[in-house]
Amino acid sequence: MTDLPPGDGAYRPVRELEPSVARKIAAGEVIDRPAAVVRELLDNAIDSGAGKITAEIAGGGIESIRVADDGCGMTRDDLGLCAHTHATSKIAREDDLLSLTTLGFRGEALSSINAVARLEITTTRDGREAWKLIDGRVEPSRCAKGTIVGVSGLFENFPARRQFLKRPAAETSLCRQAFTEKALAWPTVEFRLTVDGKPRDVLPRVETYRDRWIAAMGPKEPDTLFHELAGSGNGFDFSVVIGSPDVVRADRRDLMVFVNGRRIQEYGLLQAMEYGTEGHFPNGTHPAGALFVTVDPSLVDFNIHPAKREARFRDSGAIHHAVSQTVRDFFRRYAIALVERTGGKADSQGDFSGIRGFSAPAFRSVGNDGEPTRFQAPRPFNDLKAFTAADSAVARWPETDSTGFGNAEPRRDALGAGQNYAPGPRGIDDSPLPFRYLGQTLGTFILVEKDDALYAIDQHAAHERILYDELVATADRVQELLIPYRVDTRSPEEDRSIEGRREGLRAAGFTVEKAGEGLWEVTTVPIRWNGSEADLRDALRETALPASALVSKLYAGAACKAACKEGDALDPLTARNLAAKAFALEEPFCPHGRPVWTRIDRAELYARVKRT
Repeated sequence: MTDLPPGDGAYRPVRELEPSVARKIAAGEVIDRPAAVVRELLDNAIDSGAGKITAEIAGGGIESIRVADDGCGMTRDDLGLCAHTHATSKIAREDDLLSLTTLGFRGEALSSINAVARLEITTTRDGREAWKLIDGRVEPSRCAKGTIVGVSGLFENFPARRQFLKRPAAETSLCRQAFTEKALAWPTVEFRLTVDGKPRDVLPRVETYRDRWIAAMGPKEPDTLFHELAGSGNGFDFSVVIGSPDVVRADRRDLMVFVNGRRIQEYGLLQAMEYGTEGHFPNGTHPAGALFVTVDPSLVDFNIHPAKREARFRDSGAIHHAVSQTVRDFFRRYAIALVERTGGKADSQGDFSGIRGFSAPAFRSVGNDGEPTRFQAPRPFNDLKAFTAADSAVARWPETDSTGFGNAEPRRDALGAGQNYAPGPRGIDDSPLPFRYLGQTLGTFILVEKDDALYAIDQHAAHERILYDELVATADRVQELLIPYRVDTRSPEEDRSIEGRREGLRAAGFTVEKAGEGLWEVTTVPIRWNGSEADLRDALRETALPASALVSKLYAGAACKAACKEGDALDPLTARNLAAKAFALEEPFCPHGRPVWTRIDRAELYARVKRT
C-alpha cells in the first residue's frame, strides 16, 4: 500500500472561499444524494400539516424530484426567503432548540438543494393566490392547495459529487427507502410515490403503526403474525411493531428505530428490542419490526447531526428498559398462549433461557431460614448406565436425584406367576403418564406417542429449559463464596452500570459489593449456578445489558452446561421422566429459541407415505 504524499511545503496564502464554493461544500453535509432531497422535502411537507403527500422521481432522482402536499403553504414573503441560508419558520431563538416539535428546523435544506440543483417551488396559503419561486424570482402562479417543490439537474454544477452517485436504479432504491421511512412514522398521512411515471407505492391513511408497517414493508408472512405493543415512562411513550417468532430475518435490516417521527441510528434502542426477543430467534436470526418513540423535546437533542440521523437522550436507560421489558412480556405471553392454543404442539420458537451444569465451587450455601444447607451437584447424564430391554420391561418409576430425572437405580419387583407384563410407567406425581414411550433415536431425540401423534423431543433443549426454570425458582437460595470473585472495571461507565444493576443482581442471587476504585467483589451466587469468575466478569462489563437480561444470560449459560448433550444415551426411565417434565413445561422452548419438541400427526404421516 502506497502512502499519500505529504504537502509540498509551498507557501499558500489564507483566503476566504468564494460564497458559491462554500455553499456547495456546506450543502454536501445535508444533500449527499437524491434520497437526501426526498427526505428533506418530505420533512417539510409533514411539518406543513399535510394529510396527503405525493412524491415523484425520475432517473433515480438525479434527473428530477417533485414533492407535492396539501399542507398550509407559504405567503409570497415566505417564498422569497425560504431558500436563503438558515432561513426557517421552525425556530427563532436558541432556547427553541429545547422544545422542537418539527422535523426540520435548521433552515439548511432548501438553501442546500438550491446550491446544487435547480429549485422550483409553487405554493399558496388559501388557494386564491399562488406564487412560484424560479431562478431566484417570485412570480404569480396557480396552485389549488399546499406546496409543490420541484428539483432537477442534481449536482450538474458540482461534478465532484455527481460522479460518485450510483446508477439510477440504485438511487431509486435509496429514494424509496427514504420515502418508506417517512411513511412508517406518520401513519395518519397518505403517501404516494411515482417512479419514472409509474405509480410504485400507495399508502392510504391508517390509524395504527402496525397497519402502516405491513402496508409499507409488504412482508411475505401473514398479517396476523405482526403485533403492536405500547408502553410509556417519565417523559416518553412508545409503540413497538414486532413480528412473532415465525417472522425470522437473517439480519437487522427490517429492525428500525424512530424518535419523534425521525428514523435514527440508535444502537441502544435497537438492542432493547432484541433483548426483549432474546431466546425466541435461534441461530443468529433476528426479528422484524419497528420502535416508534415519542419523547418530551426537552429530553432529546437532534442538533448533533446535519441530517438529524442521530440523537442524544437525557436518560436513554429508562427508555431502553421499558422497551425491552414490554417486548419480553409480550413474547412470554405469546409463547404460553401458543402452547395452550395448539394443545402442546410447539410449532413456533419462544423465549426462555436455560441452564447447564451445576457443580459446586468452594462455598457454604444459605437457605431461606439462614441455616447452612448441603449442596449436591447433579450427576451428569453421560454417567448413567443404560438399561437393557428386559430391565426396563419390569422397572418401576425410580426415585429421583437432584436433577429430578430418575438417575437413581430403579427398584425391581418380581413378576407374579404367569404375569407377562409390567405396570405402566408413572409420572412424577405418581399418576399414569399420558403418553407411550417409544425410545431414543439419533442420540438426540426422545420419541413418544401422544394424542394420536408422534412427538420428537429434543433431549438437550428439554433438559436445558427445565434446569433454567429450576434455577429461576431457586434464585432466593444463595451460596456464599469462601473466596469472592473479583471484577475489575475498565471505565467509569462500567462502574456506573454495575452500581445501577446491583439490586436486580442481588434479587437473582448475585451479591456484588464495591471493593475499591474500579474493583468489585461478588460474594454470593445462586446455589445452583456453576459459572466461573470469568463468566461473571465478562457479563458485568457489558454495560448495555439491563439486570434482567444479564441474569438471564448467566442462568442460560449454566443451564446449557448442565443439560444432557446430543449423543448422550439415556436409560428408558430417565427418558420417560424427561419427556414427562418436558410436556409439563409452561414454556416449552429452549433458552436459544428452539422448540423443545416437534409433532407429526397421523394425517401428516399418512400423507408422507402416500397412505390413503
